[in-house]
Amino acid sequence: MRTLLAIVPVAIFLALGTHLCFQAGLQPDDHGYMALRVADNFRTGQGLTFNAGERRDLVDSLLWVGQLSLLSFSRAAPLFLQLLGLVLGVVVLLLVAACPRSRLVGAGAALFIALDGLFVARLTAGGSEPLAALHLLLLYPILRAARGRASGFRESDAALALWAGLAACVRYEFVILALPVSLGAGLREPRRGWAWLPMAAACVAAVLCVGLRWSYFQARPAYWEPWPPTAGSLGDAARVLAENVLRRPLLLIGIALLVAEWMRGRLWLGRRSGLAWGLVALLLFSLAPARGGDVERQIAAILPLAYLLAVEAIWRREGTRPALLAALLLLLAQPAWTAVGRDADPALDGPYARVGQWLRSHTLPGTVVGARRVGAVGYYSGLRVEDVRGRVSPRVAAARRLLAPSGEEDLQASFQPMFRQEPDLVLVLPGEPVPSARTYVPNDDALPEAIRGPFRVYRWAGSPVWRSQPQLSTRKRSL
Repeated sequence: MRTLLAIVPVAIFLALGTHLCFQAGLQPDDHGYMALRVADNFRTGQGLTFNAGERRDLVDSLLWVGQLSLLSFSRAAPLFLQLLGLVLGVVVLLLVAACPRSRLVGAGAALFIALDGLFVARLTAGGSEPLAALHLLLLYPILRAARGRASGFRESDAALALWAGLAACVRYEFVILALPVSLGAGLREPRRGWAWLPMAAACVAAVLCVGLRWSYFQARPAYWEPWPPTAGSLGDAARVLAENVLRRPLLLIGIALLVAEWMRGRLWLGRRSGLAWGLVALLLFSLAPARGGDVERQIAAILPLAYLLAVEAIWRREGTRPALLAALLLLLAQPAWTAVGRDADPALDGPYARVGQWLRSHTLPGTVVGARRVGAVGYYSGLRVEDVRGRVSPRVAAARRLLAPSGEEDLQASFQPMFRQEPDLVLVLPGEPVPSARTYVPNDDALPEAIRGPFRVYRWAGSPVWRSQPQLSTRKRSL
């Protein structure tokens, strides 16, 4: 019976995940390609860089980059990246189904996770969400073992310390969660030395995390761009956060029970309340970086643990089991409420990849390319790139802070910082601003139409960028 309850959500998850992968042309999204190029550069000894020689903090997870560096040698690395996300997603679901003592608790939580569109979409996009979700979920059995520590409780302290120490490597911001959880474990038994081991591990990880970001990259991290957040961007991010919570009625029931429990208690910081405070802090933190662009990325990692805690909280209370039954009936509507696109326009990842591969063999060394999305172009071409948002380019980021564009809805203002860097080639889509006609000339005919797709190509008038004869690539990359 337990096997059947685990197979159903896994089958649903794989079906939805595979559908999204084919919908995107079996391509990771832009951030997935960024991670692949950083991992490729790391494997070849160029450090944690996207553009060679530029220490730009694009690494949200050291462990994820380490895993991708083992895949980046292959020409099928983008496909392997999506398969890795699906495999880790299946592991998450199996862990959710197996952890709780009640089979129905695990099966109910796994069903909600498998049907959640945001979770499935982010796991197939190529980011570190599957690894982050698995790491957060492992906290559940660790805390449960510590709760019933009749004997051998030092082992549970050591397990929690290991989890807290790895948090910063799984994701930098997970230190925000590890600290209150570890502090709660120490405050529960302040006179016992082993109880403070997790706190010590979390503090060491936090110091190493901050030290790496500031000593190695020696600049404002790209992870925060655009910075600082504005009142409007924080409001938009809070709206996205509220919409994501309201679309998940089961989580609302769990949050209501948690608040009711807190109202009856004294809000002491124990292990369980430390986890709750940490999750709240992590969600609030997601409102700030990239002007709120991190909300869905954080929620996707939190969802498995949140669903499991919500179902368990409801199931423990006899009077709320009808509410759980009503929530389970809402499974039929869950895909429609939580369905999201894997990217703003996933159909563009394939054309970007084709253009990047073509540029690798047809452009002169040192050519600089400017575009809105540069992950696939940079990964396949190996050229230096300048992106519109300034995520991979410190020069564009500095220009954005100086010019302070009013927002992405003002396309002309948002493209100007990239145009000011005067890249040799500029790729724009229909409806996007074009560079100045005084310095750039249209060059669509240089690329075959089947390769160019919907893009318009502009070349810096004084820059020779094309090879007289195409060069066969020595790197094993193909679509």
